[in-house]
Amino acid sequence: MTNTANSRRSRRPLLAAAALAVTVGLGLAGCSASSPADPASGSAGATGSATKSLRIGFSPFTMQVPALKGLADGLTAAATAQGDKVLTADPKGDPSTQLQQLQQWVQLGQVDAIWVIPSAAKTVAPVLSQATGKGIVVIASGIPSDYGFSGKQPGITFTNVDNADYGTKLGTLTAECIDKDLGGNGKVIFLQSPTGAQSTSAINEQFKKTLAAKSPNTKIVNQQDAGDRLKSQQIISSALQGAPDANTVVGTDDESTLGGLDAFTQAGKDASKTCVVGAGGNTEAQAAVKSGKIYADLAFDFQADLMQNLKQLHTLAANPSAKGTQLTTPITVITK
Repeated sequence: MTNTANSRRSRRPLLAAAALAVTVGLGLAGCSASSPADPASGSAGATGSATKSLRIGFSPFTMQVPALKGLADGLTAAATAQGDKVLTADPKGDPSTQLQQLQQWVQLGQVDAIWVIPSAAKTVAPVLSQATGKGIVVIASGIPSDYGFSGKQPGITFTNVDNADYGTKLGTLTAECIDKDLGGNGKVIFLQSPTGAQSTSAINEQFKKTLAAKSPNTKIVNQQDAGDRLKSQQIISSALQGAPDANTVVGTDDESTLGGLDAFTQAGKDASKTCVVGAGGNTEAQAAVKSGKIYADLAFDFQADLMQNLKQLHTLAANPSAKGTQLTTPITVITK
């Protein structure tokens, strides 16, 4: 499970950045053979019958971030394709406004379900309890303790990114490459995820812990915060002056991964004698994996997360008094 303190600091920027991935292909999501509300897809409730169409209220902490606007559009497209209706609200980052908007939906009975990405989780917690008291089901970003709840709640499913698992997978992939291509002797330049800017320290700490366990002869010779692509390239180029025998670069997002690759290429590093491992999963990074320039890349699959959340709302609506669950955003590993 994610470190909750760090998760609260980082959740909003993480979602704002990564939600860009959701918009890719969502126009096709509603046309898939098995939609979340399709009885064949397993969205039936405890009674064994599929739930009715839902009026879903989507409340991110702001709609001013293009990525979150894209997430709203993606949800609307997928939900509409299966007969649901989506209402959106824009609190513009103000917790009080978000609370008032949610209260209006609940008090006026305008929705059957709510998906909330809160600006301040504990501020909106009371209205979530009011909603479930009226049979309105909820997907809430985070974990129960973020909202002051203890354990599972009737009618509420929580959804969260598992940064520790992300870091573990990144460390495992790096160790695999070092073992396979470098005889287990890696000298790593690590462009860590800036805590509170893009992810959490859980990614960085789990990466280092996993790498040390799985590749004990490997050393991290330089560790700095990831930057944009050009800055990351410059960081790696500078690091190579102090550690010219560095043979591995690890990035924690697309920009740092591709910037690291650029730096190794510019330095004339032999791709067969180096390891580049990264995260982010954009089109260019995936192409670099397929061509063998990057050993592996991983990414949170926010499109799959959207679809599982939509399906979960129907599952909850089939039996609103039942306790919800804790979902995590799927992680995709991209290899050649």
